[in-house]
Amino acid sequence: ERWPMAKRRDSAMSDHDTTDQAQPFIRLPVPTDAPNHAVYGSSLLGPGLIERFDAYGNPSSLITTKEEESLSSDEEIVYFDCQIGSYLTGHAGIVHGGIVSLLFDEACGWGYEGVINIIQANSNSVSGSESEKKIMAVTGNLNVNFRQPLQAGEWFRIRVYHTKTDGRKVALRASLESVSGDVVYADATCLYIMLRSRL
Repeated sequence: ERWPMAKRRDSAMSDHDTTDQAQPFIRLPVPTDAPNHAVYGSSLLGPGLIERFDAYGNPSSLITTKEEESLSSDEEIVYFDCQIGSYLTGHAGIVHGGIVSLLFDEACGWGYEGVINIIQANSNSVSGSESEKKIMAVTGNLNVNFRQPLQAGEWFRIRVYHTKTDGRKVALRASLESVSGDVVYADATCLYIMLRSRL
């Protein structure tokens, strides 16, 4: 589970992070039970590879039983502070576009789980049910627009926003930008489809 058991993000910030401390986002735990995962497994995570991919979640997306919680359109669900090393480049010194797409897909997956937390919390508060399993979903569509070359070693941020939920479809958008927000390197839209049964 990615979203439960979150820590206060200000207790886990690095000296390199320049996040506005007024933002009430919470540091989310790194998955430790997926050794073959593309991002968090041993293949692409480490020095020279994906060196940092730290998630911070919107507290309204954490599991809650408050009936008044709701999900607004274009609400930021999660963001990631990231750094990619020099072994995942295409052109010399420039992060490969396939890696950018991978990170967008993974980030939007976290965004989907945040959306589902809110949907299920609202459902539980109405029905009185306490234990709902996460609804599994798969990526139905991912469109990426590459705006600027992303240099290896540069610190950057991926922000994920909920756009729309329609039945089993959850639409999200994301932006890969400089930590200051002044430069947008790429942006993406992603459609997640909830499965009727587990894979």
